[in-house]
Amino acid sequence: MRKLLIASLLALTASACVSKSEYDRQIEQVAAISAEKDSLLMEVVQNSDFIASVNSELDKVKNNMPVAKGAGEMETMSPTQRRAALAERVKALTERLRESEERLAQSRRRVNALTASSATMQAQLTAFDSTMKSFEVLIANQKTEIVALLDQVAVLTSENMALREANTALETERVALTEVTTALTAEQNTVYWVAGKKDELLRRGIIEQRGGMLGIGKTQVLARTLDANEFTAIDRMQVRELTLPEAGKTYRMISSNDVAGVESAPADGKFKGTVKIASPETFWRTSKFLVLIEQ
Repeated sequence: MRKLLIASLLALTASACVSKSEYDRQIEQVAAISAEKDSLLMEVVQNSDFIASVNSELDKVKNNMPVAKGAGEMETMSPTQRRAALAERVKALTERLRESEERLAQSRRRVNALTASSATMQAQLTAFDSTMKSFEVLIANQKTEIVALLDQVAVLTSENMALREANTALETERVALTEVTTALTAEQNTVYWVAGKKDELLRRGIIEQRGGMLGIGKTQVLARTLDANEFTAIDRMQVRELTLPEAGKTYRMISSNDVAGVESAPADGKFKGTVKIASPETFWRTSKFLVLIEQ
């Protein structure tokens, strides 16, 4: 385009027989106008590329993909970091558009300051003015895009805050449920056992005697109300072997625990030395309290 303008100016100058100095001045003015147009066009193109880049990063944020802040930096960031980086780029883009508007005004003033006595120069000034108006429209459109980008960033930030609050609430619920589950599991697995002499167990209120006639033939059975503090508490899933107080003594189980869960269960229901539990679920399912009385 510049070559065509210069050629037209040469032809006009030759026909008008202008002086060498006037010819040089007009050449400089044509070159200056063309340079201004090229510079502004390049700036508008760069702004458009920048907006396209921001839009691309915005799409990545929406799709929860990594956002690259720049060459050599980490490509994966947290959602909060992504939105902060995007907001910075939108801010930079807004500043660039402001600078473009200032350059547009400065270019118009510089071109208006050029003298344009010939018809060719007047045509160039008219074309430049038309270009200026086109650039103004482009910049106005870019400002509209900036507003839309800012709105999207605001929406994403609001969504991120809502998600963070929801995640916090879910984490609180998860912790609470974990604590409840742990407590319930511990309660379910806690069982109680005691082994001792008849008189001791009677005194502690663990067993009582029922039946018989005139104090004869009474049977030892579990007390109607049991105090867990009188027993040894254990985790049924962890403790599978109970050591009886007197290794040489025989103990009879008077609680209703299922001997099917005992390893090598004695035929007469009496234990000596230890009680080895093969299946905790079976042994403790009928009673959480195990009472063994010395014979």
